[in-house]
Amino acid sequence: MTGSRPSADFGGELLSTTVKRLLLDRIVHGHYQPGERIVELQLAKELGTSQSPIREALRDLAAVGIVTIHPRRGARVRLPSGKELADVSIVRSEVDALAARLAVEIITDADLAALDALVEEMLARLDEGDFPAVTEADARFHRLIAQASANHALERVFDQLAPVARTFITLTLPDVDVRSIVLEHRTILAALRDRQADRAAQAARAHQLNVSQLLQTHYPGGVGDSEDGAEHPALDAVPK
Repeated sequence: MTGSRPSADFGGELLSTTVKRLLLDRIVHGHYQPGERIVELQLAKELGTSQSPIREALRDLAAVGIVTIHPRRGARVRLPSGKELADVSIVRSEVDALAARLAVEIITDADLAALDALVEEMLARLDEGDFPAVTEADARFHRLIAQASANHALERVFDQLAPVARTFITLTLPDVDVRSIVLEHRTILAALRDRQADRAAQAARAHQLNVSQLLQTHYPGGVGDSEDGAEHPALDAVPK
């Protein structure tokens, strides 16, 4: 678990964007647990900001289903159902397939080398049991391909979907052998290196569909938001 990190660099981007990034990092690392309230005033004091960027960041996270905001009760970290996350992966399968297809002809050797390094980082972090770091490297791998596609609309869709899976799949990984799924990144990379568009698209699609199947099989099912914000009993099933 990471601790509070009030020293986050607020320069060079919108303050609300940096706050959103910080909140995502804390959720991924378990600093904020599913069902836990995120107190705007407390966070604003910690970071030395007004509540406005905190509120905007929370609205952005609520829009993609990572937190839920109840009137007069504030924001809480939510835990979606396995099916909800599996559905995201199904959509990602087509987004990632298109990104790989578009990137094949224009991806640079430097990008390919960076992708290779990210695969090795995933495997190394997996050996260490550092599951948040695995998902972080995974997100960077797929986002690099999205960027290499040179399609900004695709990048925007990717950026909306990726945080959901990265945030919550971390809760699944500790009890599941995902080495075979991590190794699938090598298949995607090999197809990109060979400039084989159909192969790259199929490898990227198959990877996300396998992630979808993993979530449907292993993720705690039927967990959502309770209207009163109380802790859901099914949260006890989430790996710690």
